[in-house]
Amino acid sequence: MAQTTIIRPPDDIPTGKALSEAYELELQSETGHPVRFGELIAAKGDHITTIVIFIRHFFCAYDQDYVHSISQRLTESVLSTLPNSAGPAQVIIIGCGQPAAIVPYVAETSAAFPIYTDPKGKIYEKLHMKRTVSAITRPPTYTQRSFISALGTTFKQMFRSGLQALSGGGWGQNGGEWVFKNGKCVYVHRMQNVSDHLTADELLQVISQGT
Repeated sequence: MAQTTIIRPPDDIPTGKALSEAYELELQSETGHPVRFGELIAAKGDHITTIVIFIRHFFCAYDQDYVHSISQRLTESVLSTLPNSAGPAQVIIIGCGQPAAIVPYVAETSAAFPIYTDPKGKIYEKLHMKRTVSAITRPPTYTQRSFISALGTTFKQMFRSGLQALSGGGWGQNGGEWVFKNGKCVYVHRMQNVSDHLTADELLQVISQGT
């Protein structure tokens, strides 16, 4: 019998004031074009469920594998045919490095979702996401790499990137997954360590089971 994934309890949702302030913060596209966080949530209307995934630095091999895995699992057909209470849905990815790192990141991950970034990390701070490198030697379930392999991949990519080696973002910055329905934040998961993203199946459960 297949094991059922249990939704992890949500973290505290920020106050309305904190969320309003976060909505006003500017992110950047791959070209450096500014866009308000709130615009990304509301751009397609309140009837769309929005999953916002905050990732670690752009050179993190664990997170690269994570983005690749959710891109394969959360396809457009899956997101457009969710139960009425959940769908349709969109996924947005937010990083903490420089905009110039986005295009190489898409090439490495085959990311199927729009990616924006906050080089100063203001939105990570405003939404109380953690800074830690705990569990960095423990590979997550969404990668098949060992820690040594992941570390080697990270350094190899940084070396190939030349002067952009320091453009990926803070190594200790962790992210998480946020779900917005009807214009409101309904579920929050902040990464507790380097290997702590919600899996694609966990995300599907979160948005399909009336958070």
